[in-house]
Amino acid sequence: MPISATPTRDAHKTTRRDFLKNAGLTAGLLILPTGFLRGENAPSNRINVAMVGPGGQGRTDMRGVLNAGGKVVAICDVVTDLPAGVKKRFAGDYPHVADAQTFTDYRVMLDKLGKDIDAVIVSTPDHTHFTVALDSIQRGKHVYVQKPMCHSIDQVRRLSKAAADAKVVSSMGNQGHSSNHIRMVKEWFEAGLFGEIKKIDCWDGQFMRGSQHYAAPKPQPKNLAWDLWLGPAKYRPFFPGVAPGWRPYYEFGSGSLGDMAAHIIDPAYYILDLDYPEKIEILERKDYTEVAYASHTKMIFHFPAKGNRGPVQLVWWHGKDFRPKAPTDLEYKEFNERKNDENLPEDPRLNLHGGVTGYLGRKHNDGLTLNGSLFYGEKVTFNMGQYGDFFFTAPKTKFAELKAKEPPKKYSRFKGGHYKDWVKSIRTGGKAVSDFAYAGPLTEVICMGNIAQRLGRDLRWDAKNGKFINDDQANALIFDQPPRQGFHA
Repeated sequence: MPISATPTRDAHKTTRRDFLKNAGLTAGLLILPTGFLRGENAPSNRINVAMVGPGGQGRTDMRGVLNAGGKVVAICDVVTDLPAGVKKRFAGDYPHVADAQTFTDYRVMLDKLGKDIDAVIVSTPDHTHFTVALDSIQRGKHVYVQKPMCHSIDQVRRLSKAAADAKVVSSMGNQGHSSNHIRMVKEWFEAGLFGEIKKIDCWDGQFMRGSQHYAAPKPQPKNLAWDLWLGPAKYRPFFPGVAPGWRPYYEFGSGSLGDMAAHIIDPAYYILDLDYPEKIEILERKDYTEVAYASHTKMIFHFPAKGNRGPVQLVWWHGKDFRPKAPTDLEYKEFNERKNDENLPEDPRLNLHGGVTGYLGRKHNDGLTLNGSLFYGEKVTFNMGQYGDFFFTAPKTKFAELKAKEPPKKYSRFKGGHYKDWVKSIRTGGKAVSDFAYAGPLTEVICMGNIAQRLGRDLRWDAKNGKFINDDQANALIFDQPPRQGFHA
């Protein structure tokens, strides 16, 4: 079993320049699939994939990679009877899944099948993303890691460097980043069609699942390997509600920001090239506890001017039906041509309403999407859905005018969605569209917001030195707690 030595904190101080330099090394470098050079695994053949965490979102990830040409050779989960059930569920559509080996401990899986695995999907709770991904990368495996990429800023930096040093193809599970709509809108923005954008509202209009308190300990379920579920976290007796309701807890999850911001903030982050905020301002924080994130938050990320654009305020809202007021003249325009567009995220949740309008992106009674972002342009205001795949404009009639002025394509388009992008990049030696060089800084912003709302105060960020200004308590939270023996954190 791999054992992680606990590093000193000073050993992981990384400047943004170092981060980008290291992360950029992934481009053009490739660890080829097992047997590739012997001709046993030609580019047209499947990539051997291990699935860690096939429950919930993991099922979507597994199906997406299977559809993209991956071959699942191993399935691992700490719910001991889950891998067998997943095999049965998928084998009808993908017969080879019936032959996949099943495991409870991902480390045993890597030890036993390391030579037969090309890539690993990590769809576990947030606090174990880093340990599973790092062990996989250190063995030369390509990795697809669910959002948020890591549980702390320090983990993001170290995992990005590890992936770059190992020359593996990495990707984070923010599926909307492979859609072509955000590239089109970026072209429109850079062509000046919206005018200057100084403010963006982003919202997650749902309740966060799970309790705000630790329940009294109970006997653990017979089919749950609780010690492995805890992984790097300190040992505590099992308590009900934590699995699968782990997301609100500081120790295991990353709250609403960790759950949804990698999707919802991504269009703004990419279109405006936002980089790191210089200040995070807390406006509202309700129902927070000593162990769990607030169930209702509002904060502002203040991004400095960059290039040809001025400073930008990105406002994050979280809470049931808690979002900005829609402009009265917002014009609804579904802008995805979903019926014949193969360039969309391969996520069944986007097809709950006849394959045309996604549940999280569809129009609601107040005129806005359930989750999404509202860009306030000098000339045009527009709303994009959670995956950046819906488009609304204000004032009315502006959409037709924008289309008439559409600039030439500037950014490459993608076919097949997020999972196909990752699998194709492994085969060709390319760079996945949301590799850690992109996903890392985005995840750091999410972690910064979590630290601010956890402490309940405004914070200022020193981008040059990668730390908060004059706040030792905030800087301590850049790091996770030291891991238990046998794991990384």
